[in-house]
Amino acid sequence: MSNGNLVTTIEIKDSKGRVIDTKEVVTYAGLLNRAHQEGLKKVSTELIQAPSKANEMTAISMAEVETEKGVFRDYGDASPENVDSRIIPHIIRMSVTRAKARALRDAVNIGIVALEELGNEYQNAVEKKTSIPAHIDAQTKPQSVNTPKSVNKAAQSASKKPDSSKPGESRRESEGMMSEAQRRYLFRILAENGVNADAGQEYLKQTFGVNSLKEVTKAEASEMINLLLNDATNMLAGVAA
Repeated sequence: MSNGNLVTTIEIKDSKGRVIDTKEVVTYAGLLNRAHQEGLKKVSTELIQAPSKANEMTAISMAEVETEKGVFRDYGDASPENVDSRIIPHIIRMSVTRAKARALRDAVNIGIVALEELGNEYQNAVEKKTSIPAHIDAQTKPQSVNTPKSVNKAAQSASKKPDSSKPGESRRESEGMMSEAQRRYLFRILAENGVNADAGQEYLKQTFGVNSLKEVTKAEASEMINLLLNDATNMLAGVAA
């Protein structure tokens, strides 16, 4: 089945409104329409974690999509750190939308990320007026990334920025370390994919390239969460349960 206008291109703009990049994405509306075409039966959601000061205002939702092909489940998170400032009052709703978008992508076998899944680094992105007809292979999946280098992209990028840390403070400390909410979310994702706590801890330490998870930054944890949400099956292949 042709993806037609399911895939669109957005322009990435900097703070001055200049176009600095483009990115192909799908939209939630497009995914929902495709799911209906393929026999959508039901979409249900559940709030897994309500935002609070204790978890840095992070909302986590689960979505379950049922079609004629089966049942597909996935999770979505939203916090002030990964949504547009205009969305902050609607964090729970965004976590639900992201969860549904991810579950729908699995249900209709689309590997391209949904616009609604993108973090606040794309807050200046705008959709072009005309969608670009795109014919992508139905088997297209997000690129599998299972190496410490990929997980540490955020840290590598941060290392290129001017050092604004206080005297005596390491760069990693100035970035902020992984929050308890992020740690719990990572282990929840691992558990949902059949990886127990001990095996999960060893996997994360090896993948991050650290001796202790206390050394992981927020940026690195966020990157890992996104990678697992998009391609946990391939990333965790061979990891002992």
